[in-house]
Amino acid sequence: MGIVAKRLRNGLLLGVLLAGMLGAVPVATALEIGELAPDFMLLSTTGEKISLSQFRGKTAVLIEFYGADFSPTCVKNLVARKADYSKFQGLNVQVLGISDGNPFSQKALSDSLKLPYPLLSDFPDLQVLRRYGVLEQSQVSGSRRAFFLVDQQGIVRGQWWGESFDVFSSENILQAAQAMLQKP
Repeated sequence: MGIVAKRLRNGLLLGVLLAGMLGAVPVATALEIGELAPDFMLLSTTGEKISLSQFRGKTAVLIEFYGADFSPTCVKNLVARKADYSKFQGLNVQVLGISDGNPFSQKALSDSLKLPYPLLSDFPDLQVLRRYGVLEQSQVSGSRRAFFLVDQQGIVRGQWWGESFDVFSSENILQAAQAMLQKP
């Protein structure tokens, strides 16, 4: 066997080995509408730990997963929710932003943008990103842009996925929240 063939074979064997190792890592699929949203307790930019269950029976929750603190697209998306925050409040929807960002970085971002809602850190474990199926497959950490509207009983009532460089409008989410309020 020639040297090129040996290197190719060894490279293929290494690829199969790595694929097998990576395949053993459990990666959750995204939640479906109608499923119970997984609870979490994460450190927030308010300095407190916030859980999804603390809102149960009181208010609906919009969970916005975002990729990186201070990235231009993520900043624009967080500011879009800030601009519509009073509309969310009017519909009794608490907005929460979640990423794998370090709490210190998230606090600096929140303060610089004067966000009226908390950002929560899933650093370093990434368990919430995994359970919601938003952890980027191509890297060890990082979140895909995704939104989950959770009703007062903790059930996912809407989900939306953002594209890489797009600013995601709140319009569809607000319409879904309005429709959720009108259901008996």
